[in-house]
Amino acid sequence: MWFKGFGLGLFIVLAAVLMLGTFAADYPTFLEHHFDDPKSNVGDHYCNKMMQRRGMTKPKCKEVNTFIHDTKNNIIAVCGDGGEAIDNRLQRSKKQFRVTTCKMKGSSMKPPCDYRENTSPRYIVIACENGLPVHYEEGHI
Repeated sequence: MWFKGFGLGLFIVLAAVLMLGTFAADYPTFLEHHFDDPKSNVGDHYCNKMMQRRGMTKPKCKEVNTFIHDTKNNIIAVCGDGGEAIDNRLQRSKKQFRVTTCKMKGSSMKPPCDYRENTSPRYIVIACENGLPVHYEEGHI
């Protein structure tokens, strides 16, 4: 009988750890895909090099991705008083950020990937979970 209760308790603990791990993994993925401060000095073809370096060109090319060139604290602030809710899921920054958007040239999603770059200041729209950014919404400006 003791073992049966122990097994249930172990299951609950493992389920909680897995659920928390799922949430925690989204912020590091957000940083890997969207954070680049200061902007990396990779020479010519910033987008081609950064998309490859960050693992977004295999097994297929990611169509669009934006890198934010500002501090982690300023980006996190958008999830709080530095942002305003635009729906129940997304926050829009109150200030503009320096960003670089990389967009595929052509329509083939097969590597080698070739990107064009657009660097400009703009408002960012992100989804937040537990006060941390977990998704960059490419469709909003």
